[in-house]
Amino acid sequence: MPQRYFVNQINGIISGSDVHHIKRVMRMKAGDEVIVCAEGRCILASLESIEEVATYREKVHIESPKKRHITLIQGLPKHPKQEFVTKYATLFGASNIIFVPMQRSISKLENTEHKLTRLLSIAKEAAELGHQSSVPSIHMALQMDQIDFSKFDLILLADELEHQNTIPQVIQNISQEAHIAIIIGPEGGISESERKSLKSRKAIPISLGFNILPTEAASLYALALLS
Repeated sequence: MPQRYFVNQINGIISGSDVHHIKRVMRMKAGDEVIVCAEGRCILASLESIEEVATYREKVHIESPKKRHITLIQGLPKHPKQEFVTKYATLFGASNIIFVPMQRSISKLENTEHKLTRLLSIAKEAAELGHQSSVPSIHMALQMDQIDFSKFDLILLADELEHQNTIPQVIQNISQEAHIAIIIGPEGGISESERKSLKSRKAIPISLGFNILPTEAASLYALALLS
């Protein structure tokens, strides 16, 4: 399978750190094939030259499989777990990732610009590794009220107090085109006041099973069921 690269637009040019990867890591040469993706579209291309930038010629359009539009709303976990969640949520098919502090979050929002740059880089690498057609957007919300819940067709809330509803049950009649949000609490879970507030926003509590999962594992389990 050819190496995959994400660019801002499909215009025959690959630049930046990807050129170093092509030249020094993959040791490619003119004529080698790569997959180039931008804005949800991917093509198979043939490299023409590799200098300060790499140029390529489009050979064929690659059909991308349809997948659900899933937004992971992740209660802000400790720093290393932010990177873990970003990498594996990308591999498990999240379209968007929103980190938001919740009442039981241990970590605080600091150096958000630097963190976002790092997390976007991790998401890009994961999307290339997982042969995704796009890189998820990543945002840091200051609080839950900053999130526009009206754009979602279905809002799910992972809740350890819920023992009836499961993801397969709730989504069985949901369109493949639906925009779904899944909310995962931070270390320590969600508080009662957050539970009431999110339910007032039409969030449906769902169970992730009898085992209590750490926040980073809960998000991946939920994404696996949704995708």
